[in-house]
Amino acid sequence: MSPDLRKQLPQSLHSLLLGLRLYPAEHPQISQQLRSSLETLQSLLKWNDRLTLGLLDGCLLVNEIPCTEQTAAVQEIARLLEKQQLKALEIMPGIDSRQLLIFCQHFPRLQNDDFQQRLENLGIHDIRAIQPDEMDNAAVTYQQALQTVESLCNDVRVGRTPSAEDAIKSTKAMVVNILEQPYTLLALAMLKNYDDYTFNHSVNVAVIAMSVGKACGLPQDQLFKLGLGGLFHDLGKMTITPQIVNKPGKLSPNEYATIQQHPGNGADLVSKMKEIPAEVVDIVRHHHLGFDRTGYPPSGRYLHISPLTEMTCIADSYDAMTSIRCYQPPCSPRQAIDNMKKRRGSYLHPEFLDKFIDYLGPYPVGTLVRLKAGSIGLICDQNRDHQGSLSLKLVIDYKGHKQPEPTLLELADSSKIVAEVDPILNGITLNDYLP
Repeated sequence: MSPDLRKQLPQSLHSLLLGLRLYPAEHPQISQQLRSSLETLQSLLKWNDRLTLGLLDGCLLVNEIPCTEQTAAVQEIARLLEKQQLKALEIMPGIDSRQLLIFCQHFPRLQNDDFQQRLENLGIHDIRAIQPDEMDNAAVTYQQALQTVESLCNDVRVGRTPSAEDAIKSTKAMVVNILEQPYTLLALAMLKNYDDYTFNHSVNVAVIAMSVGKACGLPQDQLFKLGLGGLFHDLGKMTITPQIVNKPGKLSPNEYATIQQHPGNGADLVSKMKEIPAEVVDIVRHHHLGFDRTGYPPSGRYLHISPLTEMTCIADSYDAMTSIRCYQPPCSPRQAIDNMKKRRGSYLHPEFLDKFIDYLGPYPVGTLVRLKAGSIGLICDQNRDHQGSLSLKLVIDYKGHKQPEPTLLELADSSKIVAEVDPILNGITLNDYLP
């Protein structure tokens, strides 16, 4: 393939996308850029039966060849494909100016759960979206939930009451994953991102809360309420100044009083949304009230609190303990469980906590362990073959060598595990190995 194709194809789209950020579609500058972009595409299509923009491990591929030169155009197209969780886009010879313009207007905003259908609804028949494989469904679901939370937060920041439509759709997809692949989403919840903590934390709490609910035997409709409450639970923090929310040191009394307003502010926002169950509003308003009713807001200490709120409190604690924060190092899953046991019956509901700990097992997903043979593995799934079985990715062999392509090992039980291992001391980044 000519290097020109790898340069011209991303550039032709990027120029038009960039122009549409600056000018309305009817502006002469856009008309000129549209003509230029279309001429480039049609010229390239004379020598190719179709043009493909794909993504592999964050690298943009043009007709399946990596773009080695990381231009602004290459990086932007790769970012949009990753944001939409698309495997590839195919541009066909019938592409015309109308389709190209409409596509570039909508590409940054379309959601990939029905991306191809939305393209067709827009009358775009010569650009085709290729969805990820079925095995990537959990990752796609998680990323969609992240995008949903980011959109919700952005709406609140600018003073809009968010729509619950995308949150409801994302939560339903998470419920399906929790029921079909219980530990896959839980593994994704262990992928911590400090830069986007607010978004990750909200999705993680949703996933973990649904896991608590599943451990407690809740039906599907209750799992849905738990997930939705988790996505919304910290929405009120968007009404608090970031300097307070992200302060690394101890909050002053006035700052602490301000941060205590976020559950109420969030509940007020959520109560204005359509089709939101009362239990979800209760989760948002009271997720910082413990089983013993310590915490805040103090107005809830003598009220009946939904059991779903008690479960969310457990999820919130687990994710906070296992996350990297500017003011604390993360705990491992087993360390977090030990810490939570100390709060059993006081801040955390004892029965719900016991069932959740049993559900996680002696070595929860996301735990790095040493085997009797000396190798080190990462727990990435559980109970795949039978209750108590474990799936590990072997990341360091018995000689101490890191494995560039870890092999998957299935254990009938935990008898071959001798100890938990600290990933930091062993130079291991869990994000490189979890799903």
